[in-house]
Amino acid sequence: MTHYKYYEANVETNQVLVLLHGFLSDSRTYYNHIDKYTDICHVITIDLPGHGEDQSSMDETWNFDYITTLLDRILDKYKDKSITLFGYSMGGRVALYYAINGHIPISNLILESTSPGIKEEANQLERRLVDDARAKVLDIAGIELFVNDWEKLPLFQSQLELPVEIQHQIRLQRLSQSPQKMAKALRGYGTGQMPNLWPRLKEIKVPTLILAGEYDEKFVQIAKKMANLIPNSKCKLISATGHTIHVEDSDEFDTMILGFLKEEQND
Repeated sequence: MTHYKYYEANVETNQVLVLLHGFLSDSRTYYNHIDKYTDICHVITIDLPGHGEDQSSMDETWNFDYITTLLDRILDKYKDKSITLFGYSMGGRVALYYAINGHIPISNLILESTSPGIKEEANQLERRLVDDARAKVLDIAGIELFVNDWEKLPLFQSQLELPVEIQHQIRLQRLSQSPQKMAKALRGYGTGQMPNLWPRLKEIKVPTLILAGEYDEKFVQIAKKMANLIPNSKCKLISATGHTIHVEDSDEFDTMILGFLKEEQND
């Protein structure tokens, strides 16, 4: 069973913002943002399969169709509202897949530091092998050794500029995840398992905000390409940040999210 929390807005509104986290994280990553968001909309935080307090069965196949079914069940309760779906990194891939394949209509889409999959089949297979190798490290060596290696990835080097206290909080959240569940998540819906959605981006008709950090060069290029293919979209690059914009410049991140929500509220 997927764990989620619903936060009531402080005002009368039909808007609900759904927040999907990244790999090796959970919905706690957004707790410091919720007070600001509930000033204008309802908020839902979801723990994706294997993460946080999620109770998805280890006997299930955790693929993108499975996660879409889980999201359908949650969002069906709020289908009378204007749903904005947000996803960061892994959560962004889930959000993209849902925007195209989900059964509950969404009104807006926000993507942070994410990708619609790998185009070339050979490269996709290579990434599956990388994901599987990482999963084996989790199975054999456990979470601490994996996190030590994960934190050294170029993707997260800009996090070294964060205050030590925040770095410590991020590390504790990573270490709190189950190694067996993280391994299963990698094998089930890691980047290598993501279907190539590049040809289908044109099917996304809802207003879409695409965010990337200035230092995150790979995802800056991906963000720009996505913005050219999603009809009603805009790309915003956040200066002096890397992959985790919502952590590295939370104030600017919140400004972008709230500005987009208010803009769509007024349309």
